[in-house]
Parts: sequence; C-alpha cells; structure tokens
Amino acid sequence: MTEVVLTVLAGVAPAAQRELERLGWEPQPTGTPVATAEELRVTLPRSAQTMAALQALRTVVAAFLVVTSPAPRPTGLLATAAVRAFAEALEAIAWQRPRVRFHGLRLEAAGAHTPEMRRLATELAELADVPVDDDDGDLVVRVRRAPDRGWELLVRTTPRPLATRAWRTESYPGALNATIAAAAVDELGVSPSDAFADLMCGSGTLLIERMARGPAARLLAADASAHAIDTTQRHLRGARVRGRVETRVSDVAALARDGGTPDGEPTLAGAFTTVVANPPWGDLWGEHATNATLYADLLDAVDRLGTREVRAGVLTHDIRRFEAVLADDPRWRVVAMPQFFAKGHRPRLFVLRRAD
Repeated sequence: MTEVVLTVLAGVAPAAQRELERLGWEPQPTGTPVATAEELRVTLPRSAQTMAALQALRTVVAAFLVVTSPAPRPTGLLATAAVRAFAEALEAIAWQRPRVRFHGLRLEAAGAHTPEMRRLATELAELADVPVDDDDGDLVVRVRRAPDRGWELLVRTTPRPLATRAWRTESYPGALNATIAAAAVDELGVSPSDAFADLMCGSGTLLIERMARGPAARLLAADASAHAIDTTQRHLRGARVRGRVETRVSDVAALARDGGTPDGEPTLAGAFTTVVANPPWGDLWGEHATNATLYADLLDAVDRLGTREVRAGVLTHDIRRFEAVLADDPRWRVVAMPQFFAKGHRPRLFVLRRAD
C-alpha cells in the first residue's frame, strides 16, 4: 500500500471527494495548510492501475506519494528505510504511461537553503538521477513535519500539475481553471441523457470537462466571439473527447431573443437540460458597469434554451451584481452556491433551478 496526498483548490474538495469515492477510494481531509488550497489523504494499493487512476483525476491540482521518517530531524529522511521508500515511489511513478521523465529536482521546504536541506536535496537528486534545479525542477519534493511525529517527503507524481491540461494549447486570457470547471460540472450532475449547453464557452474548458465525464445526448458551445469558438474547436481536437458539438457565434441577448438558430439549423429553444456560463467578471473581459444587463440577458437565454427541469450553473466573481439581478428575477431559485479560489479571485457557482 502507498499513502497519497492530493492537493485541491479551496472549495473544490467536496467535488474531489466525490470523484475519489466513485473510484472506490476513501479519502480523508488533512486540513487547510494555506488559504488557497486544501488536501485529501488516501491509502491505496501500490500498482500501475493506481498510478493511472491518479493521473486521470480531474478535480485534483497535484498528487504526491508520501515517504515518512520518525526521526526528529529531516535528515532522517536519508535513513535506509526512507531512502528505500523514496526509490519505491520513483519506481511507481515510472509505471505511468506514457512514461514521465524528469529534468531536475526542486525541493520545497521551510529553510530550503539551509545546509541540512541542501544536503537532503543533493542526495535525493542523486537517487533520482537528476540535478538539483531550484527554479525549474519538475520533480517536486516537499519536506515537512508529519501529522503525528517525524517528517515526511511528498513526491509529486507528474512533471506538471494534474490541473495543467495538455489540450490547452491556445492562449486565452481569463481561461477558467480546469479543476474548478470539473468541480462545476460535478456540482450540476452528469447523465448520458444530458443536453448540455455552454453559453459563454470561451476556450471550451467547461464543455471539455463535461465531455470528459462521459457521453451526452447533445452538446452546444456558444459565444459572442468567433475567436472563442475557434479556440474551443482547437481544444476539442486536442482533448480527443468524443461527442459531436454544435457551435453558435451568438451573444446571450440573441440566444434569448431568437434562440440563436440560423435557418436550417436544429432549434435550441427548450432543448437543454443543463446550461452553464462563465460570464466576464469585469476584470480581463467585460465591465462591471454593464454586467447587470449582461447577467439579465444570460438568465433570459437560460430560460429560452432550458427545458422545464433545466439545471443551470453560472460561475462569476462579480457576486453582488449577479445576486442583485437574481433578486429581481422571480423565475429562478438558488439550490447551491459553492465558492472557489482562482488566482486571487473567489468565484461562486450559482446553481439554479426554475422557481416553479
């Protein structure tokens, strides 16, 4: 068996817990080491199947294999038993396919530049057959006190965080963090019968995270920007997810007015069981002064495109303005409001159902 620590963004832990439980795992929270992140700890069989499952997690920022030492000082991590456990962790990491290769070791620890920690970094790097690289090392090893006593090494399982999606090849300002998108999809629920619409698709993150969860009966990507639609299509090809995606270059006002349906195209009105949107927060895109009108148009579009039992999810950092718009719209009731941390912002996901 091997102990694993999983880091998640603040607010994402409930969705991560559900993802792990779907795998038959029993994670335990370890507390909140910093304000922007949380941890889950789980004990798993040491196998290639476990490593593949870790690599495929959608809501987790990074996975770390744990090596412990009961010694009172961190140099105890260089004792024979800990060194053997570190070598076994490296062996397990090598089971991943495609095989990962590291270029340098980066030690993260309080007092990382003390002689004691430098010695630890040097000897661990030699064991891993890579140089010490304090700036760009991709074999990340964290050293900290163990929860009970002694010390522990956390060895990241991948050169890049799991939150980094390989399909994200196009630069798109304000793109949504993929683990938050995965959490939003999970919060709304997933079914093969879903007709799923993203009304402000941007670079396609919410759409791709929904498709990664399994098939849907219908998929729509809409955005006022043709560039956004092009970016989404490139990312869909890179993600290699299955499913035919309809696209519309249309703003939410047009979607609300006429369904954004060109002649000869399938109707959008009343067709979607799940509707999501990540509207501009008024920072990189949009303006706070105009967001009230935008949000009202968005709710009109959800009303027009959604089925009677539609589940809607609106993710925004402009919380007070959206709440004010909701207060004036009797069509909707809020059933959940999880909040996340994203690069200095704290967006909230408003999960809506029809009031009647």
